[in-house]
Amino acid sequence: MHDIRFEERRVEADGFSVRYVEAGDGPPLVMLHGAGGLALNAAHSLLAQRFRVLAFECPGFQGEVNDRTKDGREMAATIAAAVEALGVETYALQGTSMGGAIACWLAVQFPERLTSLILEAPAAFRPDRDPSGMTPEEFVAAFHAHPERKELTPPDPDAQARVWPLVERLVGPPYDTELADRLRELPVPTLVMYGTRDGLFGTEPGRVFRDLIPQCTYALVYDAAHDMAGDRPEAFADIVGEFAERQERFYVPRTSTVINR
Repeated sequence: MHDIRFEERRVEADGFSVRYVEAGDGPPLVMLHGAGGLALNAAHSLLAQRFRVLAFECPGFQGEVNDRTKDGREMAATIAAAVEALGVETYALQGTSMGGAIACWLAVQFPERLTSLILEAPAAFRPDRDPSGMTPEEFVAAFHAHPERKELTPPDPDAQARVWPLVERLVGPPYDTELADRLRELPVPTLVMYGTRDGLFGTEPGRVFRDLIPQCTYALVYDAAHDMAGDRPEAFADIVGEFAERQERFYVPRTSTVINR
């Protein structure tokens, strides 16, 4: 693997100082993190070999509490403004879990800016269950098919308490009827993928996306839990990269498919 070094930067947008990290050349790929916050992994470095990766942190996940952003729709507008402030006119957009819900709102508000939309276990249209009832062992198994391959850091309870109200606002209800209606009109080629061992959302929500979005590919990533990029970084980077580059010429057919490489 090439030595990829991400640079941490900030951009002023929508009244926020938005933190992001950037590496690589090529077509722009904007990435939105999940509820755990912005954390780089091997998949980011692999993708930066093919793209200009811009991984944004939602305002409120570091430093001051964000009481201003009411929902995922508003956060999407903030991120879109941040990308525009960098002079990036069109881009592929990838969102993970909570970031997937925000990415959906960005797509329906600014479809003309996206070349493709890629959703990793998006939190929109999720099962209506409370993960706080899981034991620590169940929680780890839900997120990580191979925890032995990672360096897992226990969450900071104080940081969780500070950020969680924002997370709940950003993910929204388990099924947002307005978002569903708007996705039915989305003209952007979309890939939605879930790990076959996802213990948080399962795999069935993928069928909801496939039925809603006109140009939607639904794929299952074998031997991966909720943290697909961490469990299978090479497979994740491969499928994301191929879809971002090829869209409708993507090598996986537009049916349910298991990525098992």
